[in-house]
Amino acid sequence: MEVAVLLYPGCVFFEIALAVETLSAHLPVKYYTPDGTPHAASNQATVAASGDLQALQEANCRAVLVPGGDPHSILVPIALASPALRTQAERGALIAGICAGNLVVAATGLLKGHRGTHNYTPAHASAETVATTAPYWDGMTFERSDLVRDGQLITAQPWAYRKYAAEVARAIGALSSDAAHRVEHYVHQRSYDGA
Repeated sequence: MEVAVLLYPGCVFFEIALAVETLSAHLPVKYYTPDGTPHAASNQATVAASGDLQALQEANCRAVLVPGGDPHSILVPIALASPALRTQAERGALIAGICAGNLVVAATGLLKGHRGTHNYTPAHASAETVATTAPYWDGMTFERSDLVRDGQLITAQPWAYRKYAAEVARAIGALSSDAAHRVEHYVHQRSYDGA
């Protein structure tokens, strides 16, 4: 079993970095790109890919992490990641989106009939962006929350990356609830201002 990370042009590695760091101590973490080529990350690092979307579809995943960024460039309009994400969900893998990663997951139809959150609302996006993305959220029950877990689906706001890392680790049994809580609240516990 592995944790898969779906990387795509324009995605933001930072949003899943803590989750990857946390999970890599418990399970292999492998990266997949649409065409299997190395990924030029937002932090200027080059990430070697274990395979393309077909390889992701065939992988033995415990979870698939989908970071945010600009999925309009390649993944969303034609739902390019849909076969891989749907297959992994059908096999019982946790599908965990954050920020625009939620839009990638929504484009697959996996959020229909489920609760979720996203930042494509008037509070966080332009009217044009809200209108353009509205069809993708059809059938999902929106919750104004930092993170929503509904069964084997996690959706999270971009600022909730610590909660995201903790909840993914908790959901797949990589960390106990107490250890996951420590990941989520580490900054507060260790801050001089928090004393």
